[in-house]
Amino acid sequence: MEEKKDQDDFSRLLCEEISDHELSFENEAGPVTKMTHDTVERESRQLDARTAKIRQDAASKIQQQEVEGAGSGFVHMVEPNEILEFRKPGVQPFILRKLRAGEYAEADYIDLHGSTIEEAYDKVTRFISRSHTRGLRCVLIIHGKGELRKRKAIIKSYVAHWLRQLPDVLAFHSAPEWKGGTGSVLVILRKNEKASAENREFFARR
Repeated sequence: MEEKKDQDDFSRLLCEEISDHELSFENEAGPVTKMTHDTVERESRQLDARTAKIRQDAASKIQQQEVEGAGSGFVHMVEPNEILEFRKPGVQPFILRKLRAGEYAEADYIDLHGSTIEEAYDKVTRFISRSHTRGLRCVLIIHGKGELRKRKAIIKSYVAHWLRQLPDVLAFHSAPEWKGGTGSVLVILRKNEKASAENREFFARR
């Protein structure tokens, strides 16, 4: 009986402590009113604008990722009169033969004489991108030989390095003598999306 009485006293004391605690909280905090919302605002206008900007920047970085990568890595230095040639896997060898013979007429050109390496990089990447967008298939880059510089053929070496990595470039070869010889390079570009779609449509009708 004594043990039963102690248990009852303990239970009553525990209830009193809980009641005192709840009463103390109400006195300190005051009445609590449940808050309700008809709708939940997920993002503020400022956050929406910031998110849109982040997404736009990310998309631009993805589009430029391969182009920016062209400026990195070890650059093999070539000789002033060395012939440049390159074709990506899948490009037929006759493309280089036709470039070497000057059988492809360039649709546009740029001249890099007097440019620093940084300026030349900007000019080349912009020129290739713009030419591809315009649907041009063959362009000419005049890089010079750099024979009068202490370090020979610097711009020429960098141009060859960049062109190998740019995604729109399929092949290139030093130009024939009447187009600048080893001081210039003819570049073949891949078709843009519009030209590729037109080509698929043409063959689908045949």
